[in-house]
Amino acid sequence: MISTIAKFESGTLLRSPQMWAICAVIAAIFGYLFLQSLEEFLKVQPSLALQDHPPGLTGFLSARFLATLSPLFSVLGPLFAMRSFSDEFRHQTMALWQSSPVSNASLVLGKFVGVLIPLLLLALLAAVMPAAMGLIVNIDIATLLLGALGLLLVAASCAAIGVYFSSLTKQPMIAIVASLGVVTLLWLLGGASFTNPAMLALQQFSITSHLSGFFQGYVQSKDVLYFALLTALFLSLTVIRLGSLRNSGNQ
Repeated sequence: MISTIAKFESGTLLRSPQMWAICAVIAAIFGYLFLQSLEEFLKVQPSLALQDHPPGLTGFLSARFLATLSPLFSVLGPLFAMRSFSDEFRHQTMALWQSSPVSNASLVLGKFVGVLIPLLLLALLAAVMPAAMGLIVNIDIATLLLGALGLLLVAASCAAIGVYFSSLTKQPMIAIVASLGVVTLLWLLGGASFTNPAMLALQQFSITSHLSGFFQGYVQSKDVLYFALLTALFLSLTVIRLGSLRNSGNQ
C-alpha cells in the first residue's frame, strides 16, 4: 500500500507542468553553479599545487558545488511536500482516506516517499554533473555519492517538516511558509555564536553541524542519525495529527 500511495504521489508531482518548470530552473541553476565552480578550480589550481596535500577536482567540486546546493535542497523538500495533505483537505478527499483501511502511518510514509522520489532524481542529477568529468580526468565517484547522500538527507528531513505542516492547514502557502520558518531556524542555529554552555548545546540541533562532513569525504554515524531522527520526528507528528483528525471525524 505504501508503494501504491508513493507512486500516485510522485506521479502527481511529475505530471505537473509547474513541477517541470521548477525542475528546468533548478537544472539551469545546477549547470551555472557547476561551471562557476569548475572555473574557480582552474583559477586556484596554481596555488593549490603549492600545498602539501591539495584537494583534487572531486574534493573541490564536492565542497564548492554540492555543498552550495544544500540550502536549495532544504527549500525544495518543503516546496514539493506542501500540497501533500493540504490538497486533500481543499479537495475534500481526506474523508476517503479516513474511511479507508489504510493506516495513518502507511498514508504518511507513502506521501513522504512519493515526495522523496523527485528529490532523489535531482540529487543524482547534481552528482552526475561533476561525475561526467570522469571522461577526461580521474573522479572519485564515492565522494560524489556521499555528497549526493548529504543533499538527499537534508531534503528528506526538510520534506518531512513540509509534510507535517501540510497536515495542519488547507492552504499550501501557509504550509510552505511555516516549514521554511522551521528550516531557517535549524540553519541559523549553526551560525549563531553562543557563550552559554546550555545555548551551545542548541548548535548540535543545527543542520550545518551535521551536514559538512558529507561534502568533505567523510561521514559520522551521528550525522546520519540526526537526519534520520529529524525525519522520523516530523513524520511521527504527522501520523499523530492524522490520528486525531480520524478520531474526531474532522477532515
